[in-house]
Amino acid sequence: MAMLVLTIGILALNSMQVSSTRGNSSANNLTVASSVAGDGFERLLNLDYDDSTMDPAGNPHDETELTGYQLPAGVASISWNVAEWTNTDGTDNDGDGTTDEADELNIKLVSLTVNYQDQQAKTLTINFLKSELY
Repeated sequence: MAMLVLTIGILALNSMQVSSTRGNSSANNLTVASSVAGDGFERLLNLDYDDSTMDPAGNPHDETELTGYQLPAGVASISWNVAEWTNTDGTDNDGDGTTDEADELNIKLVSLTVNYQDQQAKTLTINFLKSELY
């Protein structure tokens, strides 16, 4: 009887160990994807406003446009789309209820996407604004 109780306990511990290992692997993959996204964000934010990698006409952009950039294992790709706000497009770009105002000029909305592999293909997206500095 004691052997039966011990066996059931060991089997329960084994399933917890497998679940824990899967959770740690998923957390590691998300951490790597987040680091890649953060690095991409920093690189794009430090580019000139008029740089070709920030041109909406080139959408979608990808990591080949970043000099010396290499993706780590587990990350399939990094890409971004750029939309330039104008104050003549009839849209309330900044969400304050007023369309086509002066503060909606020379701002780019960047949507950065990292595609990575976990137990299945997953996507991490960061959206940010880049303004032209004078």
